Amino acid sequence: MNKSTKYMLAGLGAAAFGITAGMGIGGYISFLVGIKNTEKAKNKAIERSQSQDNNALNIEWFNNLNPEEISMLSEDGLQLRASFLRQPEAKQSKKTVILAHGYHHARMQMIPYSKIFYNMGYNVLMPDARSHGESEGNLIGFGWLDRRDYVRWVQRAVLLTHTDEKIVLMGISMGAATVISAAGEPDMATNLTAVIEDSSFNRLDKQFRHRLKRYYHLPSQEFEAIASALTKKEAGYSFKEANIQEQVKKVRVPIMFIHGEADRYVPIEMLDDLVEAARVPSQVYLVDQADHVQALPTNPHRYQIEVANFLEKYVD
Repeated sequence: MNKSTKYMLAGLGAAAFGITAGMGIGGYISFLVGIKNTEKAKNKAIERSQSQDNNALNIEWFNNLNPEEISMLSEDGLQLRASFLRQPEAKQSKKTVILAHGYHHARMQMIPYSKIFYNMGYNVLMPDARSHGESEGNLIGFGWLDRRDYVRWVQRAVLLTHTDEKIVLMGISMGAATVISAAGEPDMATNLTAVIEDSSFNRLDKQFRHRLKRYYHLPSQEFEAIASALTKKEAGYSFKEANIQEQVKKVRVPIMFIHGEADRYVPIEMLDDLVEAARVPSQVYLVDQADHVQALPTNPHRYQIEVANFLEKYVD
């Protein structure tokens, strides 16, 4: 073997090593950015959920109801926090909605949604997802780990109200994936009456690859595989396991699907997969020109009417 051939092989080896190392580093960074959370980031999300997702009137409305502070232990020992808006005794109707906020947000993000349900006579339970807001943890569950938390939140809501309480689960984005996944669990309480999901992804592996490709222009398949392996090691689940499309097949209560037709974060094709997988009565509400979780801000009056019609048909 002559010198030039040796140098070429050495160069190719170095390049291959560099690419492999780069992929590994990129995958690790993707894991840190996508799955790990810090107390500083959680506090910023709390501030954002109050300042960007709400206005002063929403905050005043919420505070004037004197929300009860609720805590609960997860199956793996995390202290989870929530706010509970209880209807006045004279208006009790034995209906409670449990809300689920989005990725890197906190429970206050759901105040605009809580107003809709509270004004329709529902008690409202608003948890901080694990590793978000005031709940413990630093590994984000992307709806998959959270599904087990919401099985327990339904049980907690029954203890807070009545044994025959009708429970509705409603979530946006990551929270939408949470409520679908929770509803498909075999030990979900029979109190669950309906699910409303707004802008859920269909599978976490596909969602992660879409996010890497669209927003960061990274080699999505390779980075996703590495980040998924790290998530499996650290958090106990892989991205392929978080298959919301399969979970929706197990749901036994009516589902309302909401999506913006201009959603760039969760492509509308993912909604098609979820709707096709459903084995229960369902209602689809598409909002023209609405981006990710912008269905409510785009047309608040229509949003409330669509939700009210669904609840009147399947819950009331």
